[in-house]
Amino acid sequence: MIDLRQVKYDPAFTLKEISAAIKRDPQNAAHYFKRAQFYVEANNDAAALKDVNQAIAQDEEKGEYYFRKAQILRKTGNYPAALTAATRAEDLNYRSTDLDVLLGELYLFSKKYGMALQYLNDAAEEIPQNEYIYFYRGLAYAQTRDTTEAIRNFKSAIRRSPDLIEAYNQLLKIYFARKEDVFALNYLRAGQKQDSTNAYLWYYQGEYYTNLKKLDSAYISYRNAVKYDSLLYLAHQRVGVLAFNKNKYPEAITELEKSLKHSDNLPQSHIILGESYEKTGQLEKALPHYQWVYKRDVQNIKAMWGVRRTMYQLYKIRRDSLRFEEKQKRDSLLAIFRERRQSKEENKKLRSKKND
Repeated sequence: MIDLRQVKYDPAFTLKEISAAIKRDPQNAAHYFKRAQFYVEANNDAAALKDVNQAIAQDEEKGEYYFRKAQILRKTGNYPAALTAATRAEDLNYRSTDLDVLLGELYLFSKKYGMALQYLNDAAEEIPQNEYIYFYRGLAYAQTRDTTEAIRNFKSAIRRSPDLIEAYNQLLKIYFARKEDVFALNYLRAGQKQDSTNAYLWYYQGEYYTNLKKLDSAYISYRNAVKYDSLLYLAHQRVGVLAFNKNKYPEAITELEKSLKHSDNLPQSHIILGESYEKTGQLEKALPHYQWVYKRDVQNIKAMWGVRRTMYQLYKIRRDSLRFEEKQKRDSLLAIFRERRQSKEENKKLRSKKND
């Protein structure tokens, strides 16, 4: 008898065996599908997709193959192609609650919220303990502005999985939009107990303190947000604004530039960045930010005066520079004239002495 405690799973051996089976019977779709599943578990998505496509080429009527293909494509971020594969699996009468969840998620990404809810509701009847069903339903309801249902579903997701941090973040987003900061604080603290390094939780804590006018605490919170996620551009913007209000213009410039690097469509950031550059004497860098806002909103008074003010200052600098250059030229010519006249006078005196 084999002692199973001594037997170890060997991925390389498994792959070798499946590949050998494919070599012996290259027309067998099941072999390619089995190897695709192996590659999925090994996180080799490109190889998995290649094999599942080969399996489909051998057997186009197998719904499970399309379902697996949809899962791989969804994992790699190709949502439209994933939706096509998933709907094909359904058309071929492949039935699975996981397929319903996947279709709900993909329709959500496609902004077809009614379709998303239809599949997610079906899935909830089969596996009501799945927290992601409620999370995705919450997203769909939030997008359709049914915040009451969105809140109910996000809470259901949290009850089933207290460590699902994104559900806390979505609740906070809704509560702050509804100006229900007291409810927001409860979920903010609960979420931070689960994950004290989540950047969005720190960002929302900054929003909470901002609403209370506790700007020093807000500043620290936003700083922690960008510490844990340097791509969180709204937190960079908040830090930049608070730094500007404290006359810390170099810091404001640094943070606002970071925010605009990830999202250029932030008029307030452009205005404050323009003012920060202007305060530090960097007029040529200030002007484009004022112009960006004024071009899109001619009624924006700050942008209008920013453009006028900086253009006038730049004009004065160029005018004064030209005047200075002209003065230098005149002074240089006068110096040459005086030197020549002095030289002539000295030569005249020398000639007069010789004649005497």
